[in-house]
Formats: sequence, structure tokens, C-alpha cells
Amino acid sequence: MNKSFKLVPVGRVVKAHGIKGELKFFLYNNDSTLLLSNLKIWFKIKNKFDSFNLVFSKGINGEIVKLDKINDRNEAELLKGKEFFVSRDDFPEPEKENFYLNDIINFVVWYNGKEIGLISEVLPLPSGNMIELNIDGKDVLIPMIDEYVKFFDFDKKMVILKNIKELMNL
Repeated sequence: MNKSFKLVPVGRVVKAHGIKGELKFFLYNNDSTLLLSNLKIWFKIKNKFDSFNLVFSKGINGEIVKLDKINDRNEAELLKGKEFFVSRDDFPEPEKENFYLNDIINFVVWYNGKEIGLISEVLPLPSGNMIELNIDGKDVLIPMIDEYVKFFDFDKKMVILKNIKELMNL
């Protein structure tokens, strides 16, 4: 794998579907149309990643899929509950002024002119997206809203936060 190759978790296998090896997928992003395109789907099997080509998908967002190398219900059942991944390179370009949440993981976080940590995770919650930071061994959640996020710099891979003192006791 090349250095820029990054696998992103996009969902889980719910169950086998039918007798010909089709799978029912649960997508982490309900609005994603990623599975409607021709791409490789990756699974971590026995501590290594294995790729499968997407043969076809059905459903509004491609929730029922057929992968090569999975030809019957028994083979499909082995993937039940497994998380699946797609290469970040296979994502469509986001619309102007938008970005994918996973793109800001490991961004350096600045507050009051000093570096305070890295973004370790972005959590898409029903109430809104949260940035998870690890600061001095403590995980801190910051809502991704204008009140707390001043600026994202994608060239420098950094984010500047504001008004977070009460959230972090800094």
C-alpha cells in the first residue's frame, strides 16, 4: 500500500441477503451514495485487510450489495457484523466549502495561540458533530459549531478553537 492509502470505515454488514452471497449493509452516513459507484470494499479479516470488488448494489444508497468472491449465503454469513472500509481516494470530491469529517483527524489543535493537542476522532452525533481531543491524557469533546471552531486550515492541517475554556478547564 502506498503512503497516502487510507482506509475509512463507512459501515457494517447487517446480515446475509438471499442465497447468492448478497449482503445487507448499514452505512454510517445515511446520505452517502458511495456504494452506487464501482469501487473496492475492504474488510479486516484475521488481522489483515482483504479487498472485494463491488459487483452491484441495490437500494436508494446501495444498501444491498454483491461482492466478488462472495458467492453463497454461507460465505456472506461469515461477514455478518463486520465493519467495512473504503479507500479515501475513492471518495468523490466534496462540494466547495465542504469536507469529509475523517479528513480532520490528526489535525493539530490550537487555542489562545498555543498548540493543545490533536483531533483523535470526529463523532457524528444526532445533536451535531463533536471533535474528540486528547489533552494531557484526558479526552475532551468539543462541539463542531461556530461558537467553538474559529478556523480550519487544510493546508497546514490545523484547527483553531475559541471559547472552550469552560469545556476543558484550561
